[in-house]
Amino acid sequence: MKYLLDAHVLDWAQRDTNRLSAKVFAILSDAKPGELAVSDVTLSELARHLALGKIAPILTSDDWLRAALIGIEVLPVTCEIALRAAFPEWSHRDPCDRHIVATAAQHRLPLLTVDQKILSLAGVRGLKVIA
Repeated sequence: MKYLLDAHVLDWAQRDTNRLSAKVFAILSDAKPGELAVSDVTLSELARHLALGKIAPILTSDDWLRAALIGIEVLPVTCEIALRAAFPEWSHRDPCDRHIVATAAQHRLPLLTVDQKILSLAGVRGLKVIA
């Protein structure tokens, strides 16, 4: 099965696996090549966190981001994803979260996240989430 990772899950998988739930840790540990993906907006979100010092890698920011993506597919925005990101059923204003949710829903991928606002969307437009 393929999974979409929220930005914090990808970050924690690199820097602090203790913050991951046992279920998410097991999924990441057991994943085979091609089973993990991120939305393209996740790259911008992580780069912004690196620039603001919210992520303090032991590598350079560039090397950390490249290393974090080894073996992870980056799914680009499509017209369908852009339209889904604007769906009115969800009032959350964070455009990155909206884009990540739309990517998961469009590709019918379970989204690995602990974001409570996203978890509340489980089942909306077929969204599957795993915390």
